Order: sequence, then structure tokens, then C-alpha cells
Amino acid sequence: MAQWGSYMRALDRLKNMTLKGKIIVPMMALSILPAAGIALFTIVNMQTSMRTAAIEREVVDTSMRTRELEEFLNAVETDLRFLSKGRLLNDLAEARSAGQQEQVDLLRRQVEQELILFSQGKRSFYQVRYIDTNGLEVVRLDVEEGQAKVVPVAQLQNKSDRYYVQESLKLSPGQLYKSPMDLNMEGGRVEIPFRPVLRFGIPLFGESGERTGSLILNLGAKQIFELIQPLRVGTEAFFVDATGTYLGYVGPTEEKYESYSLGSERGLSDDFSAAEVSKVLGEDPQALHFETPDAVISVEPVVVSADSAVNQWRLIVSHPLDEFGAPVRNLTIYLSVIIALVLALVVWIGVLVSNNLARPVAELRKAMSRIATDRGAVMRVASPGPVNELDALSREFQLMAERLEQTQSRLQGLQTGLDDAEKSSSMGQLTSGLLQELRDPLSAIRNKVQAISELDEDTASRTLAHNLLADVHRMEEVLQLFSAETQTPQPEVSSLAAIVKSVVALVGAELRHRGLQLEVDADPGVPSVKGDFNQLRQLLINLILNAADAKPESNNIIIKISAVMSDDPTEQVPVGAMVKVIDDGKGISTESLIKIWEPFYTTKQDGVGLGLAICRRIVEEHGGRIEVSSQISHGTTVAVSFPMAATEDSQTASGVGASH
Repeated sequence: MAQWGSYMRALDRLKNMTLKGKIIVPMMALSILPAAGIALFTIVNMQTSMRTAAIEREVVDTSMRTRELEEFLNAVETDLRFLSKGRLLNDLAEARSAGQQEQVDLLRRQVEQELILFSQGKRSFYQVRYIDTNGLEVVRLDVEEGQAKVVPVAQLQNKSDRYYVQESLKLSPGQLYKSPMDLNMEGGRVEIPFRPVLRFGIPLFGESGERTGSLILNLGAKQIFELIQPLRVGTEAFFVDATGTYLGYVGPTEEKYESYSLGSERGLSDDFSAAEVSKVLGEDPQALHFETPDAVISVEPVVVSADSAVNQWRLIVSHPLDEFGAPVRNLTIYLSVIIALVLALVVWIGVLVSNNLARPVAELRKAMSRIATDRGAVMRVASPGPVNELDALSREFQLMAERLEQTQSRLQGLQTGLDDAEKSSSMGQLTSGLLQELRDPLSAIRNKVQAISELDEDTASRTLAHNLLADVHRMEEVLQLFSAETQTPQPEVSSLAAIVKSVVALVGAELRHRGLQLEVDADPGVPSVKGDFNQLRQLLINLILNAADAKPESNNIIIKISAVMSDDPTEQVPVGAMVKVIDDGKGISTESLIKIWEPFYTTKQDGVGLGLAICRRIVEEHGGRIEVSSQISHGTTVAVSFPMAATEDSQTASGVGASH
């Protein structure tokens, strides 16, 4: 009953509030409570799902790195099997058995070269050796960072007491031995500093089936383990064998390389509890992961040899907990900011709405009505009437907004048109005047330099005058290109064949002077196009001269004219015309293909870099499309297509094209 009384008193206080309070208080209550509940629910669920997804991602990543390492070991096995079938090794064994010393020396050098090629660039290789049936090293290569070095005959050793040699010599044809990882020994002693290695051995047999020795490959453990890189920042990886002994470490801490290597005799029990060690070394660690106070641990088995339970490694990847906590913290901060903004927005909306509704609604309706009908300014009304003022206000306001929007659109359109027209007119006048101002001084400079070169007999002066004339000529070409830009197009119906014929007449002599030939291949029935004849001709001239500059290997430039067919597979009809300029010259690189349309970009020493930019503008102004495909040392193809001229214009195409 007391709670019911408190509830009733709260309602009484709400009734006595102003209109502004009646709007703000319920709005705040209805916004804060659901928002807080949704935010809390979202944060908790997102924390759980993001953490689970992050752990699953790391487990999958560990599994992928493991599979890549296993694929590498399988590839090494395949290479070793292939190498063991080489004839040189068997020929060397037979020459040694026959006592043919000169032949032995020759074959040893050949085998050494073959093994050097086999080891080239393989950083994980440490040694490659051919050992005879008595355990003597016949050929040995030491490999450092992918660079193989032949060990002289005088330094070769007897390895008959080494277990991996004995095991390899016992194998039958086709079998391959993979040793457990251990420390490398030189001269009967463990090599210092420690060098853990993994050995692959395969027996060798002669043509008659007699055993001729074995081929032994040592892989450096550190280089093998580094194949799982790159790791994420702060992540560390450890390798252990089936007994839990550390084999190696991969990570950012240099000191741990020695502490967790095979020679340190450190084991899992030094870092994990007995239960965790049991999990890591269990029979099925697939997709295994667990948490420690500082990290999330994922474990994956590495199958080195399927025939040996001892030769089963474990890859242990330690991911710091901060890596999983940072996204959750960021999400919490992000959601908190959003909630704060929502609450601030609610308060602002409450104040705004309450202020608006507190005004006399009838007075607003009358004022909006007068604005919508363009009959005058807003007038105040003493009090609202009994009708539904809010509905009427919405309709009147919508009408006003539509009229204002239409008026604004018309004004913007008129203003944009005036601005564009003014800019185009100003730029055209400025460009034309500038071209005229530059062309006359250049002509005077050219004439004076020519006169000087004819009067002065000094060789150096003539060379200088010649260079000046070349620069003036280049500047005149630039002005010519800009002059073409300012010319007003004169569209007419033309055939591409007529345009090409005119172009061939203009540039044919120049191409023949360069030792080049033009081949024109025109398909019948190509529709006409509508455009400025001179601009289209200039377009093709630029493309043909570019092809000539590419120095075609066959000395031929091909111009192909064909129709562009519709996309309808049931009834294909011509919808346009296409011309291709094809050369088999030096080609254009991928980097240059991206930039060739930019003004002033050129790969020629004396080029201006405006030709293709102007070509593209001409094509776009004619509603066409230009595409360039190229390969280095295989040539370039430029394809330009235009829409077909209208039917009434096409009827006169042949006559118009012929007039040029």
C-alpha cells in the first residue's frame, strides 16, 4: 500500500508540472532505462562473442601455420626423392668401386654442382651429403643462408657411427628416414654453439640393385621454425617434442632463443602445470586452447614422420591477454560515448519539442498558412482553436516546403548555368588571346635563329642554333595542341574508312621515311559515325604516330576497322563503329598505363604529354570510348569506338566522307 501511495503522489506531481516538464521527464525515463539495459546487454554479449571469435581466429591461424610447415617438410622429402634418382650419384659410386680416380674426380665435381643447384636459395638447408656404404662422406655441402659451400675432400669425415647413417643404409628402395631433432656433431663432438638439426636420409641403389650409399640432408631447426612467421605483435611460439622437451622458440625476445632451444634441456614442466602439460602432450590436441593468467595458449600437432610417434612435435602459440581485451575495452568506450550522445540528444529534443508545443498552435498554423499561400507575413493569433491544429499545421508546412524547394532548385539551376556560361566564355577568350600572343613571338624567334644559323659558319654556333630551332618547334607543337582544344567542333556524318584514308595520305610519307608500313583492314558494312572530321583525323594521327614511336618489331602498324554489335545474343545488329591501332613494339608498363591519360605525362625524352589527354577528350566529346591494352615487348593495341550516326544522317555518310 505504501508503494501504491508513492506511485500516486508521483503521478500528482507529474500532473502539476508545466508542459515542458511533462514532455521531458517521461521522455528521459523512456530513453534512459531502455538505453541502459540495451547497452549493458550489448556490451556483455559483445565481450563474450568478440573474445570467443578472437580465440577461434588464433586457433585457426595456428592450425594454418602448422599445415604450411608440414607442407614444407613434405616438399623437402619430394625434392630429396627426386635428387636420389639422379644418375650422377650412381655413376660416382661405380667409378669409386672400379678405382677410376680421374673419373671419380670429374663425377664428384659434377655431383657437387648438382647439389649446389639443389640447395640454391634454401635457407633452411644446413648440410647436403652423399655417404657411401661404409659411412664415408664422398660429397658434402655446407649451406649458410641459402649459399652452398663445397667441403674439400681432405676435410670429409667418417660418419659410420652416426645413427641416422646406419638407419638410412638399412632402408629398402623408396623408403625415407626422418631423424628426431638433435644437436649437430662435428668431429665426434657436439657443435658449439648448439645447432639443432633435423635429418632426412634416403638410400641409393645402382642399376643392378646393389646398394651404393645414402643421401643425407640436414635442415637447420631455427630456419624451419621461422617458417611460421610473421607472428602478431606480442605473440610467441614454441616447439616441443613428444616428451615435452623444448626444441625452439620464435618471437620478439632474443634471450629466449637459447633458453628454449634443444640444448637448454628445458621442458614444458618448467613453465606449465602438470594438467596443462598433459593437455599439450595429449593424443588429440587438435584445436586445443587454454588460458593462463597472462595468455591464451593454442596448440597444434606437427607431423614430421607419420611412422614414428617420437617424431611428433607440438606447436604452442602464446597470445597475450591484452590482445583480446583491447577490442572489448574499445567497444565499451565506444558504446558509452554513444549512450551519452543519445541521452544528450534526448534532453535537447525534449527541450526543443516542449518549447515548440508551448507556443500557441493556432497562431503557428495561421502564420504557416499565410507563408504557404504567399499572401504576407506571419500574424499572431490570440489562442488556438478547437480543431486539430497539428494535422493542419503538417499539411500546410509540407506545402510550403515543397514550394520553397522548387523555387530554390530553379534559382540554383539558373545560377549554375550563368556561372558555367561565364566561365566557359572567359576561359575561351583568355586561351585564344594567349595563343595568339605566344604564336607571333615564336615565329619571330624561329626566323631570327634560322638567319643566324645560315650566316654564322662556326660549328658550335650552328649546333646551338639547331637546338634552339628544335625547342621552338616543340613549343609550336604545344601551342598547336592547345589551339585544337579551343576549336569549336563541326559535327558531320562520316565513315571511319574515309577518315583513315585521309590520315594514311597525311602520315604515309613520314612512316615510310621511318621504315614503317601501314596496313588497313576494313570490314564491310561498318556503320557511319557523326563527329568533327578534322578532330577525328587528328585523333588517329596522334595514335598512329605514338605507335610509330613504339618502334614495331615487324615494322608494320595495323589499322583495323570493324562494326560494334549489340549485346542482344538473339539478334545482333550494328550499333557503332570501332577502329584499332595495333603495333608489336616495346609496349607500355602497368605503372605507365595508369598515368597515360594525365596531361603532361610522357615517357618520351622530347614528348609534351598532351597527345593522349587530347585524344581522350575528343573521344568523350563524340560520345565514344577509348581503351588501351599493352604488354612489355609484345606491343600495344588502342581501340576507339563511336556510336552509330542517326538513320537520317547515315544515308548521306558516304557522300560527306568522300568530300574530304
